[in-house]
Amino acid sequence: MARGRKPDTVEQQAAKGAPGKRMSAPEVQKAREPKAATPVAIGKVRPPKWLKRSRKATEIWNDLAPKLERLNLLNDLDATPLSRYCRYIVEWIAADITVQKEGTWFEAKDTNGNLTKKRHPAWQACQDIEKMLRDLEATFGMRPDARYKIMRDQAAAHGLGNLPLWGDQQPVAGEKPTAPAPEASQQDVMGILKSFDSAAPGRPN
Repeated sequence: MARGRKPDTVEQQAAKGAPGKRMSAPEVQKAREPKAATPVAIGKVRPPKWLKRSRKATEIWNDLAPKLERLNLLNDLDATPLSRYCRYIVEWIAADITVQKEGTWFEAKDTNGNLTKKRHPAWQACQDIEKMLRDLEATFGMRPDARYKIMRDQAAAHGLGNLPLWGDQQPVAGEKPTAPAPEASQQDVMGILKSFDSAAPGRPN
């Protein structure tokens, strides 16, 4: 027995412009609006509820949180600091766009009525937000130097010693460290001095 045509989804009805008055105009407008992004939970790490108020901050969370978790740099206590970082990123982008549109400087009048140049408040906002971002990036190991330091400290906490990076290797247990060979110039000098050695004098009669 043949079945009837499968009914359209809400998105499909909105795309068709609600022919036959399947949906009212407000319903069409609401269906066409982009859905709010939902912050993902990474294991036990659940973002705070206020993060989903910002769609862009939520998208940044959804991008960064899984990467940090794979590096073992994220746990449930880090949810709020990381969420603040995501919000700061959004604010920095907004301030930077304003500076690009309106410039770093703007004209204003001083107390005497003379024209003068002043820094745009958005430029100062960029500087202030960047400082907070740098501090949080170091905390979460988002820079190579900070990430190496965190990994080194983690290895030391587990009794592994220094990480074998950049020649910073520890000797194998039970193996005696070898003394460094003298430099070539030092060997040459020692050889020359040795050639001047004379035999020890005999016993006097």
